Amino acid sequence: MRTEFKCAMERRPLCANSQNSLKTCVVMLYSHLAMTLLVLNLSFDLIVFGLPSLLLRLFNQFAFRNLMTHLINYTTPIVFSMPVCVSGVKIYIDNLDYLRISKSDNSLILSNHSSRVDGMVALIMGFTTTSKLHTKPSVRTRVGIVAEGVLQFMPLIGWYRKLVCEDLFVMRSFKQDAKSISNNINKFHSSDTKRMLFVCPEGVVCDYGKRDQKYILECQSFAKKLHIQPFEYLLTPRYKGCVVLAEQVKHSGSIFSVTLGYWSEQRMLNVQLVSNERVIPDIYTLLAGIGGERAKRANLVTKEYKRVQGYD
Repeated sequence: MRTEFKCAMERRPLCANSQNSLKTCVVMLYSHLAMTLLVLNLSFDLIVFGLPSLLLRLFNQFAFRNLMTHLINYTTPIVFSMPVCVSGVKIYIDNLDYLRISKSDNSLILSNHSSRVDGMVALIMGFTTTSKLHTKPSVRTRVGIVAEGVLQFMPLIGWYRKLVCEDLFVMRSFKQDAKSISNNINKFHSSDTKRMLFVCPEGVVCDYGKRDQKYILECQSFAKKLHIQPFEYLLTPRYKGCVVLAEQVKHSGSIFSVTLGYWSEQRMLNVQLVSNERVIPDIYTLLAGIGGERAKRANLVTKEYKRVQGYD
């Protein structure tokens, strides 16, 4: 029996609440300023450093990727860390040992996709070190994102992620994506460049529209056909692509499952998919702390999987 639900989170202006309209406007202005500075910074890095360095890739891929890793480490705190620190966002992880291991070698991170800032959290975790927090320090590592194929064509930001970061862009066709995924991973392996690869197997973030509600119900129906209890917090994962992504650790490294939970004022935001209380965190949600609101936080719960057999 199909269960229909009505989501209370209707699309409406962020300033709809007149009691907090001034603060909301400040948050919106701050968010757009942060995004503008992000674009300007990435544009400078892409044009001044990225494009000229593409010539280096023709002769020495290891030197190219090593140089781009330094550029990414230079850019990440400017683009993300400062806005996050100013707004009072906090990130918690339940196991620092897992974080250290995932950053010491190649790793594949499988995460839920419950917000529009999951990739931002991954980039911050890759950049952050734990030398002052833990007896076994962790190093900075390069983070690669598996993203929607169309994003690589986005002016400046998409070009930067494609040319400088060499992220994996998928078009949702396994026959087409399998080859591009394998080629990308093998290029990093051949140049001996370590990377943490971050992927959300769900593929999409379901919004509040009718098509989104329909897709949630289809995922639950698919699970029932396989005699699996329908997921309450997750969409059905796109498992075919994950099989190819396992090549990331075919020589060495680990696979980790990460569950991201977003909280605000002691309330979890990414609750059950069909809940009327569900909030999809975005850049506005993340930076709302600048107005005096209690800090947002992201909780990471990790689990390590055994290495996939057959890749030794």
